[in-house]
Amino acid sequence: MKTSLKQRSKEIYQITIPTPFLVGPINTFLIRGDALTLVDTGPKTDDALTQMRNKLAECNVRTSDIDIVVLTHHHPDHIGLVQEFLPNAKLVGHPKLRPWLERDEQFLLNTRNYFYNFYEEHGVPMNWIEEMDRIHNNYLKYTTKVPLDLEVSEGDTIDGLPHWRVIETPGHAQSHISLIHEQDGTAIAGDHLIAHISSNAIIEAPYWNEVERPKTLIQYREALKKCLHTSFIYSGHGDGIENPRELIEERLKGMEEKAQVFKRKMGEEPIQVFDLSKKLYPKIYQKQTALTFSETLGHLDLLEEQGEVTSFSENDRTYYRKT
Repeated sequence: MKTSLKQRSKEIYQITIPTPFLVGPINTFLIRGDALTLVDTGPKTDDALTQMRNKLAECNVRTSDIDIVVLTHHHPDHIGLVQEFLPNAKLVGHPKLRPWLERDEQFLLNTRNYFYNFYEEHGVPMNWIEEMDRIHNNYLKYTTKVPLDLEVSEGDTIDGLPHWRVIETPGHAQSHISLIHEQDGTAIAGDHLIAHISSNAIIEAPYWNEVERPKTLIQYREALKKCLHTSFIYSGHGDGIENPRELIEERLKGMEEKAQVFKRKMGEEPIQVFDLSKKLYPKIYQKQTALTFSETLGHLDLLEEQGEVTSFSENDRTYYRKT
């Protein structure tokens, strides 16, 4: 039977935690550095907590022994159990993790309002928007409101984790960071790169004083290139990645090829994102509306950056057409 506790080096243990989400189990990582560090936690469920406690016990560790919890990004399957490591552990993450972790009410309201307008502008019917909003709000029950202790950004190091440095890897999430070991090139990369599935470059609203939404697929492509020279990647889901360069180059090429599929599907008349999403994903857009919308918009962003499509507004609606 395949164990959910793996060890590749004497310093790093992989602990696999169940989730109630379609993505399946999540990998968290225990690092025995100068400080006992956990990277990501799993969602706030009884099953996840039981598994975490049991697997830590196999390492002769209790939740109260953890000194640092590094959170790769704000999605519920990665941050939900943080409360279990307090008050002893220091919580570390990107500045854009803070409003999600601390449940900043104004930030969440602004984000919610932005997406109501944005989805409507791009052709999503209001009843679909309301359902996406309901699903998104439901995810909050798998998280806990707690304060972020330490913000980290590109190039930072963390006291207690010698030889590891932070890189910003946005795309899948604006708050996404990865850790790279400076001596051997090993990376712990959350959902930045997953062997068996392509990470979705999920659209997000502008943060704080930002004016425009982030072009997440374009961001993601640039962030992937930061990991071309890593030697091994511990992934947030599935198996570790032995040859990151090969997979990254495959994913970058695949995005270019998929963008051309979207372009062909556009037809010759102007089209909105939601209508194109339905064309590309006729069997799954109803069940995974937000993800298929993100995928469609991301590839349109890429095509627009390359000068192959253009967008325009008409009657408060946004359309895309080939150039």
